[in-house]
Amino acid sequence: MANAVLLRKLLLAVLLMFGFAWLLVPLYRVLCEVSGLNRVVAADALPDATTSQPPVRPVTLQLDAMVQPGLPWQVRPMQPRLQARTGQLIQLQYEMRNNSGQSVVGQAIPRYLPAEAAAYVKKLECFCFRQQAFRPGEVRRFPVVLLIDRQLPAAIDSITLAYSVFDVPGQGRAP
Repeated sequence: MANAVLLRKLLLAVLLMFGFAWLLVPLYRVLCEVSGLNRVVAADALPDATTSQPPVRPVTLQLDAMVQPGLPWQVRPMQPRLQARTGQLIQLQYEMRNNSGQSVVGQAIPRYLPAEAAAYVKKLECFCFRQQAFRPGEVRRFPVVLLIDRQLPAAIDSITLAYSVFDVPGQGRAP
């Protein structure tokens, strides 16, 4: 009698395991649908292949730099003017020099003219992202990598990118 009860319990356990395994795929689909996991993007949500991007067009890029009065640095673009194209990576270089006999720390702040162009210039790499510390007499070149969005208004055919370099309070000149 005890063997019959044990046999029934084991058969019930096997049936429950089989049923659970059989229901696992539909339960997973329901769980994904409810929670948003592994969601397949609906075809109408994909961008329309016929929607065209604005064409790539030339843009004149003028580069400039200035230093806070009293800061013993020189900052200059290696190429002050170039022809760029919207939608393409642009690689530039700036040279910075500490002309003093002291260590200095500075921060570059970019400015765009016309100001409206700032929304369409995406910098990927720039010395302005962090403070720059220089030993006395040190000279370094910094890359700037940017992209001008193809959505740039047609009225803007020239952009000036100017950096202003300032002393970092409390970290500037070493005694």
